[in-house]
Amino acid sequence: MTPPKNVLLNTSNSFSSYTTSSDEKSMCFDGTFTNVSEREDVLPKHLDGFKHKNSINTSNIITNNHSSLENFIKDKKEHSMTNHYPKEKYIEDDSNKNIMYKNCDSTNSLSLESYINTYGWIAKGSKKPIDNRLPFQRPPLIHCVKQLPFALRYLGYWIKNYKRRETLFINGFEPYFHHPYYGVPLGGIGSGSIGRDFRGGFCKFSLRPGIVEQKVKFIKANQFILSIKKDGNTIYQKVLSAVMTMNKKKKKLKNSIKKRNDYLSSWEFNFPEDDIEYRGLYPRSWTKYNVKECNVIVTCKQTSPVIPHDYKNSSLPTSIFEFEVENNSNDDLDISITFTWRNGTGNIKWNKEGICETKSLNINDHDNNIKSVILKNSICGMNCIYGLSGIKKENQDISICEKFNPSGDGYNLWNELKNNGKLEKIADNNFNNNEIGVGICISENIKSFSKTFYTFNLLWHMPLIYFGNKKRLMKRRYTRYFGCDDEAIKDLISYSFLNYPNWTKEIEKWQNPILTNKDYPDWFKSALINELYYLTDGGSIWIEYDDEWKKNEPSISEYTENVLKEYGRFGYIESWDYKMVNTYDVHFYASFAIATLFPYLEHSIVSDFGDQVNRSEHKLTKYYMENVKAPIKTPQRLPHDLGNPAIEPYIKSNCYVMHDTAHWKDLNLKYVLTAYRNYYTLRNNDMEFLRFVYPKVKSLIEVGITEWDTNNDGMIENFGAADQTYDAWKMVGCSSYCGSLWLSALRVSIEMAKDMGDIETEKRYIDILGKAKNVFNNKLWNGKYYNFDESRLSSKTIMADQLAGYWFLYSISKDLANSILPFDRVHSSLITVYNFNCKKFNNGNMGVVNGMKPNGKVDTDHIQADEMWTGITYAVASSLIQVGEIEKGFEIAYGCYNTCYNNTGLQYQTPEALYSKNFYRAIGYMRPLSIWSMNWELSKNQKI
Repeated sequence: MTPPKNVLLNTSNSFSSYTTSSDEKSMCFDGTFTNVSEREDVLPKHLDGFKHKNSINTSNIITNNHSSLENFIKDKKEHSMTNHYPKEKYIEDDSNKNIMYKNCDSTNSLSLESYINTYGWIAKGSKKPIDNRLPFQRPPLIHCVKQLPFALRYLGYWIKNYKRRETLFINGFEPYFHHPYYGVPLGGIGSGSIGRDFRGGFCKFSLRPGIVEQKVKFIKANQFILSIKKDGNTIYQKVLSAVMTMNKKKKKLKNSIKKRNDYLSSWEFNFPEDDIEYRGLYPRSWTKYNVKECNVIVTCKQTSPVIPHDYKNSSLPTSIFEFEVENNSNDDLDISITFTWRNGTGNIKWNKEGICETKSLNINDHDNNIKSVILKNSICGMNCIYGLSGIKKENQDISICEKFNPSGDGYNLWNELKNNGKLEKIADNNFNNNEIGVGICISENIKSFSKTFYTFNLLWHMPLIYFGNKKRLMKRRYTRYFGCDDEAIKDLISYSFLNYPNWTKEIEKWQNPILTNKDYPDWFKSALINELYYLTDGGSIWIEYDDEWKKNEPSISEYTENVLKEYGRFGYIESWDYKMVNTYDVHFYASFAIATLFPYLEHSIVSDFGDQVNRSEHKLTKYYMENVKAPIKTPQRLPHDLGNPAIEPYIKSNCYVMHDTAHWKDLNLKYVLTAYRNYYTLRNNDMEFLRFVYPKVKSLIEVGITEWDTNNDGMIENFGAADQTYDAWKMVGCSSYCGSLWLSALRVSIEMAKDMGDIETEKRYIDILGKAKNVFNNKLWNGKYYNFDESRLSSKTIMADQLAGYWFLYSISKDLANSILPFDRVHSSLITVYNFNCKKFNNGNMGVVNGMKPNGKVDTDHIQADEMWTGITYAVASSLIQVGEIEKGFEIAYGCYNTCYNNTGLQYQTPEALYSKNFYRAIGYMRPLSIWSMNWELSKNQKI
């Protein structure tokens, strides 16, 4: 397979043309834009590419809402949003005591200082949630009674697997609790990630593929240490973290925590939390430490190489830490920063696994004098080499510690730094080589009222991985460029330092058009960019194709094989709580982010699932909600997911055993829609792909016609079960959610049949679509919105996501969308959703609740109807933008973002669901990436 002749993305105001030239197989990056102030419309025309039939013109909608958008942004900036995103920067007066403010024009060049003080998510180190919440485990009594048989069955399943609970696809009795201190994670895409605490700590490792060790709150040995000497005497030495300060405030600690707190007892961890300022803007963050005692300010800029359309750098397992150290005192100071690290991931299972080895390296490459210390260890039986490195600049000194005891008192290392400001004479050898810490120190004499920069690199070289059952060894994507042997870490270190300046440049080229867009409120810029954290921290997996796979996966087609060989196999989990790879009913929403920024990965996913359509697995398994046994995989059905990373995904798919998803109505239809978008928008009518996918699309549509349309009226029916992504919310008969998906899937199938020259099928589907449209409107339209379904209990419920099919189809083609439903009815439905599901839910300050009764009360008849789903809120916001209600779209999206990031401490772990109070469900979730559907719509009118 060859790359498409010309790929043009019509999806982001942040990009211009991305083309694949004849001699280049990855998309090129171009960042030129017309100045925002020169635009004639509020949101200028979308990059239409070749102006063929998939060009979409929404200029009338945007123009008509010019004033409402400007007024909305103005009002919001004058209201509460400015509290979270001030266009000001902190500067200190001469006395170094009083804080003053100066205006910071957001259109200025985006220097380090302006980034710190203008854009992203901001927090003081002392920030606490104002809305404290817990995982949802307390359904109302009426639901407990209804769900009791299921709960008892699931309890038996849970007890049976108690000793191997990590392998459960959902551990319903031990959900993850959120940690309200998360910041931007470390690492690229698909090569493992490491979490950061905005107070300075390292936490939450995800180096095992698809597994997020979220319960690891902090690791005492993984730190930055600041040492300051004046006239040869140490006047200050502390760990640059306030994490331990918080733990000391807890009066009652578990024995394991107490024991852990005894580690490194010689180190001082009590950095004042009030003297830390943080700003996150994925894949970068800035942490500012104000060392008032010494009139020193230390700012750490953290950068990971996630760059849209750059499939090499984005795969790298690395992050750069650049420290800007300002000496604002009257004295010259000797200042050292030391970076320490230990083996393992903080999980006690791996803390003493195998014998660790360490050594130091000197790398002189491209005029860079690099010193490194590497730590070879084992994590769950997989070899991993950590590398800590620094660049030695003029007047700087770098010293190395090859070994210290991370479970000892840490006195030798701490005392060496305190006495000498370097790591040279550490006699710390009386401990087991199963646990080892290493360190690297950069020191420099900084003149009074001057500043300097120290640059460190953290790298984890874990090239060969396997999933839980250890059936086969796989190569991470980055090994395509650097290889798998231990020596590759030298090349990775050298490459990271050499390319770091360009990473920064390319990230800014990508983000600046968003950040300087005057039509986007600052909170939206933060939300849009920061929700991408999930690409790194969503248990993402990116592996190289292996010819041996076909032995276990004979369904892999030649077409998909070629795609996987070229772009690798990509996966991410539904949630940290829900360990299922590429859950497709959820990916349907999240895919806008991947399709916009890494379209070849989206193509890889769609191709991978295409091979699953006709695959069958006749082995019976128990489905606990309905208490039935049925085949694991039924042919002519899209699987719910590609498997559990704690077992063996891809070989064992469909690990979701709540329902038999062969009966779900949305999965097949969502695949049809994403396949058409792939063909039509991302691949510009690529006939090779259409020939591959059309037979699968046709078979999926035929299932709907022959098995789900029980009365032959052209419209599919729900069978009174929770047979779609709302897997606890039952639908009966014709439903607005599945019905709209059916109409949209039929419409794009007609287009594909036409392009394939399948005239008979085209005519047949046109006839069926005509009948289905009449049924949908006659049965569900009530004059204001489309009814939920035909049931007695919930038919009148106002469902926020009632027109999901129209929303997705409109993102591809406005004309196609308006051919399936009358625009005025769509507009009326969305306004009703806004007026009821948003404005009557938590005073309109928390997004849209899934279900609302016409009397203005939340629908509590079904579990999930009373939840606000973050990803659905962003999708509904996008729908409102589609029909010209930009102001309302921003309003409901802001409620969701503000609740998660500013009120509840759920930043960088956005959950699937929030209740009106007290609870959330499934943190670290895939669906909120749907916020990129808002940008998809807004940018259709962007001028290039």
